[in-house]
Amino acid sequence: MNIRKRILPVALAGLMISGSAFATPTDGPSPINTNPGTAAGTQGAGGEVKFTGEITDVSCNVTTASSKQSIDLGKWAKSYFESRTETTETPFTISVTDCPTSVKKVAVLFDGDKDSGDSTLLKVASGGASGVGVKLYEADRQTQVAIGAVSKNVDVVAASTGGHADLKFYADYKSDGAAINVGAANAVSNFVMVYN
Repeated sequence: MNIRKRILPVALAGLMISGSAFATPTDGPSPINTNPGTAAGTQGAGGEVKFTGEITDVSCNVTTASSKQSIDLGKWAKSYFESRTETTETPFTISVTDCPTSVKKVAVLFDGDKDSGDSTLLKVASGGASGVGVKLYEADRQTQVAIGAVSKNVDVVAASTGGHADLKFYADYKSDGAAINVGAANAVSNFVMVYN
């Protein structure tokens, strides 16, 4: 009888300990809803990425003529690049109108596939010429605008019908250091306006 009285409290204490070991963790279930399965590998602790931003009405209108342009950089002989690395620059302009008074400056971010030999250049489409990329310049024809970078700000000219600005750039072909192969040298850059 004495033995039973001593064993029972010990057994109950053991049950309480084992029960707490299987309790739900204090931080709850995994916050990840997608389970890629065992084929993806072993999952482990990670972290959090917080995305912040804001949706505003601060913008101008890109003119129709500026929104879809085709700039002819000319035809160049392969031999030209034996003594030079760049062709003659060709100008183009991106214009905005109807800017609200809150917009004082505007710039452009040119995006697109980067040249594998020189990541500051815009890659020409595969299946044509190679060994060159498209180089972009600011209005001064000296300062490069790298692909993925924002150009210099241009002041918005205030007007009673809304502000406006003309952003002038230049483009040319530049050797990327690889052997030059002939063919079409076409490239596409999507751009977004950056307002301040």
